[in-house]
Amino acid sequence: MSSVIIVGAGIGGLCLAQGLERAGVEFEVLEADAGPQVRDQGYRLRIDAMGQRALRQCLPPDLFELFRASCAVSGPARFVDPQLNPLPGRRPENWRENAGAGQADGDLSADRQVLRDILSHGLAARIRWGRRAREFERDGDGIIVRCADGAEHRAGLVVAADGLHSPLRRQWLPQAEPEAIGALNLYGKAPLAGVDPAMLAGPTVVFADGFTLVAEPMRFRAPMETLAALHAPDCRLGPADDYVYWALFGRMECLGGSLSDEEAGESVRRRVADAARGLHPSLSALLARTAPETIKGRAVRMASHVPMWPSGRLTALGDAIHAMSPAGGVGANTALADAAALAACLADGGIDQAVARYEADMRSRAEQALAATRAGTERLLRRA
Repeated sequence: MSSVIIVGAGIGGLCLAQGLERAGVEFEVLEADAGPQVRDQGYRLRIDAMGQRALRQCLPPDLFELFRASCAVSGPARFVDPQLNPLPGRRPENWRENAGAGQADGDLSADRQVLRDILSHGLAARIRWGRRAREFERDGDGIIVRCADGAEHRAGLVVAADGLHSPLRRQWLPQAEPEAIGALNLYGKAPLAGVDPAMLAGPTVVFADGFTLVAEPMRFRAPMETLAALHAPDCRLGPADDYVYWALFGRMECLGGSLSDEEAGESVRRRVADAARGLHPSLSALLARTAPETIKGRAVRMASHVPMWPSGRLTALGDAIHAMSPAGGVGANTALADAAALAACLADGGIDQAVARYEADMRSRAEQALAATRAGTERLLRRA
């Protein structure tokens, strides 16, 4: 029996795994994906000071330095209207420039797959790929996790880190199901070639009528293989070519109406093309250059609050318990902070006391982040 089972090998679950590895706590990770590269993990993640502290706490020093080196090089952001006219008054209060853009302690822009590769390093023997957790059962002083393939795993503590649609959370806390907020997030990546040079200087945030477009160049210092050789020679990173990341976040009615979970590719591309019609040619050209297979979309769901429950041998982190909209970029960072806090609590001793301390800390942090995300969402969805 493992001391801890982590359900989900996403950013939060793997950060927790690294923290437990450093602390010498026995654990295993159950992940539904058949392997680390079987599906697209998404594109850019902005890692703020909170997320960076969590990664520094959980990762070995060489992997943390590799994380920093692997992040994109970028310049100051500009805030504009759909015709690229400056809107300095729309700059969000919590916006922090990228590190290297005149702010030494600024945000970092990481490629999600590269970060996942870094967080997976050294954990191969602990990750059980292709194990989709389906349900749990309390068993004395532990928890049994049953998987879709019939496998059963028992541990003293189970951590649901399996995201927005967590089956464990749905069984355990059905009242905590995230709610649709009437917004969509459409996103993709385009090659650098042919992009207006002004779009490559730094992030561009476009405030339109009912939606916001964010575009950010993801240009890396060197090939990932070279960076790994310099900072953590045993770590194997997949290739990551430079690209421009973009995301359209807006009211459902402004981005083509409701979006099914199965909708992808050309169908989502048409929604993007419709939204691009009123944009400056540099912006519409960027969106048009995006290959349909790189365009993703999802309806935005968000937790209304973090519910109360009796502390025990099952807990959760990240989107599995406090899903947030992408507005403000705090969701991934809050998940990383959850992971670091739980790892630190478990490193101190007994499971029951550790979980109680962690959950009190997590609720406080998550409620603040949810309030910030709600405010950010309202700003980004504002009509002109």
